[in-house]
Amino acid sequence: MAIVKLSDIHVAFGPEVVLDQLNLHLHPGEKVGMVGANGSGKSTILRLIVGEIEPDIGRVIKRKALRIGHLSQETKFSGDRTVMEEMHAGVKHLLKLQREIQAISREMESLSGPELKAMMKKYDRLCHNFEIAGGYEYEIRILKTLAGMGFEPELHYAKTSALSGGQLSRLGLAQVLMLDTDLLLLDEPTNHLDLQAIEWLEKFLTGYNGAAVIISHDRSLLDKVACKIIEVENRQARVWNGNYSNYVQTRQTERLQQEREHIRRVEMVERTLDFIARNKDQEGMRGTARGRKTRLKRLLKENPDFLEKPKSQKKISFSFGKADRKSDLVLRCEGLSKSFGDLTLFENLTFDILNRQRIGITGPNGTGKSTFLRLALGQLEPSGGSIRIGKNLHVGYLDQHGDVLDPTLSVLDEALGANPTLSSEQVRNRLGAFLFTGDDVFKKCGDLSGGQRNRLMLCRLVLADPDVLIMDEPTNHLDIASRQMLEAALDDYAGTMIVVSHDRYFLDRIVDKLMVVGLDELGSRCLGKMEFIEAKPAYSYYASLVAKRIESQQQKLESRAAGPRRRRPASSGSKSRSRVPEELKRFNKYSVEQIEELIMELERELAGMKERFGDEMVYKNPDQLAELQQSYDAKTAELELLYRAYERRAG
Repeated sequence: MAIVKLSDIHVAFGPEVVLDQLNLHLHPGEKVGMVGANGSGKSTILRLIVGEIEPDIGRVIKRKALRIGHLSQETKFSGDRTVMEEMHAGVKHLLKLQREIQAISREMESLSGPELKAMMKKYDRLCHNFEIAGGYEYEIRILKTLAGMGFEPELHYAKTSALSGGQLSRLGLAQVLMLDTDLLLLDEPTNHLDLQAIEWLEKFLTGYNGAAVIISHDRSLLDKVACKIIEVENRQARVWNGNYSNYVQTRQTERLQQEREHIRRVEMVERTLDFIARNKDQEGMRGTARGRKTRLKRLLKENPDFLEKPKSQKKISFSFGKADRKSDLVLRCEGLSKSFGDLTLFENLTFDILNRQRIGITGPNGTGKSTFLRLALGQLEPSGGSIRIGKNLHVGYLDQHGDVLDPTLSVLDEALGANPTLSSEQVRNRLGAFLFTGDDVFKKCGDLSGGQRNRLMLCRLVLADPDVLIMDEPTNHLDIASRQMLEAALDDYAGTMIVVSHDRYFLDRIVDKLMVVGLDELGSRCLGKMEFIEAKPAYSYYASLVAKRIESQQQKLESRAAGPRRRRPASSGSKSRSRVPEELKRFNKYSVEQIEELIMELERELAGMKERFGDEMVYKNPDQLAELQQSYDAKTAELELLYRAYERRAG
């Protein structure tokens, strides 16, 4: 039974038809990836489901009481609330229920007899509803979600007006993931996420019980999460079973079959026309020729698209020029250090990058990846040591924010500036390969979308014919087809490449050496740490290496924990006091029944403390919340010891 049905949908914005005769069904629990070229109508489909817009023709049918969480590409906040207040805004129903429980609890103190009994029933019902809705865990869920999205504790009480655009996008995603939903609609959720946050999101979506529609250009995420792929193309939607890799393979096979069928049909028509031309005046063959001509006319009339070529979306198409070998040494770091106040990103970093090497740089946000590129380009001064690029090398730079583009210049003027030796006509031809056609070339750079800015910067790189490519998040805002074209062009590029990226698929295909910044050997955030991985595929090898290290570490810890037990032979009879673990000895004076009472009392205390987490006076006061959390953690640890003591004594 579908939870959402879109039937014969037609949507147009002015003269531009975005969707036409579109049909789509979404089912409970399924995770669906949605792909298609930028501007093909993917976001429009999500807005139709949410009800932000209505179709011009057709119907959107949703299951009754369907709870939907929607992440749009542009997340807006008022700016006057803190991060934690915005997260609490997503669980208002729980906070309201919690306040009702607290009010009834106070009211019961002055009641007795039948009135007290009736109020206790109401109290129990509300507590049950609160527990079923996850009320006792929501504060912990908030903290886990914020941590997963890369929010350090010091940002929890920062006003949203002080956050960067990327942080606001991550907060918007964290808010949506906290909602109690049946269906998640996520429009480019991995924008502004580092690899650690993307992997956290993958685990969340895998464990999420509801359905999800994920618009994403992250092919690795779609491979790991999606059970179906919705392809939006030519104003319609088509569903393909399997993950992204299955979709690519099946689609490629089908397109090949369509192309072969088109060739077969063209050849059949040509053979028929040739037969008619040769035999229309031949004695004894005129009737046969006329018959074939009649049948061919009928076939083409009844099937007007019989000879039509398989349709495909326009794609960018380009290649880099041949890079000259002017120097074997491309970049040298000697004792490089960079600090901002007390924050140290690099310290005593020494290494070389040689001609034709392909270096990928990855790591958490805020650990110095873009800073390293700016140091290499001379845009920042190091705090210590030196970093320099080889002499006479022509460097091409792609900035992830598009800051290198002059917002007052037209697309054509910006492209001409990359290589003044080319004529306007030559540059316009190159711009056409990047999907800038007609009047598009006269648009101001300040009016371009994120995807258009990236395409223009790629065009500038190609026009500049660089010996060294330095790129900061080159796949940002590019659809999958454009990413594939970029990868194909970089495959053929003969120069040196230094690229910052969170795109695992891209890193695996393009780079042969990975520079991991800001992570320790177990993959935990650690400023100033750096590791080089030389392998192919680079990121997949690194991920497996970290997994092996973590597994080895866990085995060592388990071995140490089990070691003392193996060295002590078990004796018959009851457990002696001398073998009681040190931390449990203080419970020896209690009987089993007394330990049970202590456990029940502590559980009641913890339940009361959980309720206090939702108290507005507490969660709006950082000091009170920190004190409550510290006390809660201490009592939770005490409860764990009591359980261990009880199990030991009860046998």
